[in-house]
Amino acid sequence: MLFTLAEVLATPSFRRAGVEVVHGSPRSTTVRWVHSSEVYEMGGLLAGGEVLLTSGLGLLGRPPLQLTTYVDRLVDAGCVALAIELGRSFVTMPPEIEAAARRRGLVLLALHEVVPFEQIVEDFHDLVVGRRVAASRTSGPVWQELLGIVVAGQGMGTLLRAVGRLADSTVWFVGPDGTVLERSRPGDLPAGHPTTTADVRGPHGSVGRLVLTGTATDRRSSLVEQAAVAVALELGRAPAATRTPSAAQAVVTEVLAGTLTSDAAVASACREAGWDPDPARHAVAAVLDVDVRVPPHELVPAVRQAVTQRLGAGVVGWQGHHVVVIGPGWVRPEPGRVRDALSAVLDDLGGEGAPVHVMGVAAPVAALASLPSAVATAQEVTGLARRIGSRERVVLARDLGPHRMLARLPASELMAFVTEQVGALIAHDAAHGTDLVRTVDAYLASRSTKAVAAQVLGIRRQSLYARITRIESLLGVPLDDAGHQAGLALAIAGWRMRTGSDPQVSSRELTSAVAPAPSSAI
Repeated sequence: MLFTLAEVLATPSFRRAGVEVVHGSPRSTTVRWVHSSEVYEMGGLLAGGEVLLTSGLGLLGRPPLQLTTYVDRLVDAGCVALAIELGRSFVTMPPEIEAAARRRGLVLLALHEVVPFEQIVEDFHDLVVGRRVAASRTSGPVWQELLGIVVAGQGMGTLLRAVGRLADSTVWFVGPDGTVLERSRPGDLPAGHPTTTADVRGPHGSVGRLVLTGTATDRRSSLVEQAAVAVALELGRAPAATRTPSAAQAVVTEVLAGTLTSDAAVASACREAGWDPDPARHAVAAVLDVDVRVPPHELVPAVRQAVTQRLGAGVVGWQGHHVVVIGPGWVRPEPGRVRDALSAVLDDLGGEGAPVHVMGVAAPVAALASLPSAVATAQEVTGLARRIGSRERVVLARDLGPHRMLARLPASELMAFVTEQVGALIAHDAAHGTDLVRTVDAYLASRSTKAVAAQVLGIRRQSLYARITRIESLLGVPLDDAGHQAGLALAIAGWRMRTGSDPQVSSRELTSAVAPAPSSAI
């Protein structure tokens, strides 16, 4: 059940909070839920469509880059609005947060009066309950009319025309691949105008969605939800009432399900979808993680066009919030060539402005029968890239080799390994405000070149030597030993996966605004 942000801001608690809209349009922003948290790593815990309330406590003392990253991760997770209470942690809105919100299109709110966040969340809950009660009081006659059309066998066209009449709008039934399967009257899908939508669910998940023109209201939202159920019943009564999914979407669905098990079966399915695989060339599998505010099937046509231009004819479909690409590669698919070509695909979609968080790419495969496992790998890479907060647009499987290996460990075993390898350093940094984990990370990244590591850390070489001595004393191992270096690198990667922390953020930067670092810190 969705609301506009303007409706949410009209609740009593929000009004008492003295809301100032710093950036964005509440009337055109749709809200699924209201949540409060002071956790910096909140981006990884959101499901999309939230208004996030914070006093800024988890942001206090963080450097500009982390404030920017905080906003980026919220938007990546689908957060639609950030409300910061001023006066407690921040007197004015941090300029880095405002600039990032404007860049990413996030609605930014300033709360000038102190109102318990719990009351704001409770008011939103009351809003949800009130809509459900109102919908239940008005749904009887509408549902009876729609159900009567289905029972009478009058067809999908009649059903959608009835919905359109009741909603006073045009109604489209859109398939999973973005194809308009049926509509209440002639016309194209509106672009850039408010719509009200609902998923049409079949026995095995979504089979499409209904789209009504016009801003979502209580009545319109209730109507489209009931209509979606009626359309699903009509499809069950008369499966031929609409077209089947496109051949390309069918290939993607079967590859994800693992039902194509031979080279011949994959090749045949791909040919039906318009791609005739060349046995001499490797095949490429990539998965695009799409912004939760953009229906992925709406992005499929643009991705297909870009892939065709950069790689040649391939197969493009979607699942969840992913767009899946299966296409032709090269006889010798060098990693640099793969990265460049797929980066060009994202450039064609709008570059940094494309509604794509990251594209995960599996190693190209010589055998078509290996495509199901390649797509699964691309999905894994996409998920891991989001998990560690990678800002790279195209991430190859080889880029996250250690992370993929560590992800297969049970959580308890991974944390036991991290504790064994770098636990002493993490504890020392937490207790003394030092940067020992950061020092090890920079030292390993510089290939044990002390001059480079010191430059990265912004310290003198003598200070670096003192840190290395302290590190070796705490760990009980030499830092220049290749075997121990491998273990430390894996442990830092595992620590980042589990906590979302960036080892290259100085602990002093995080604490300097709260308390001075101990004088004995190195």
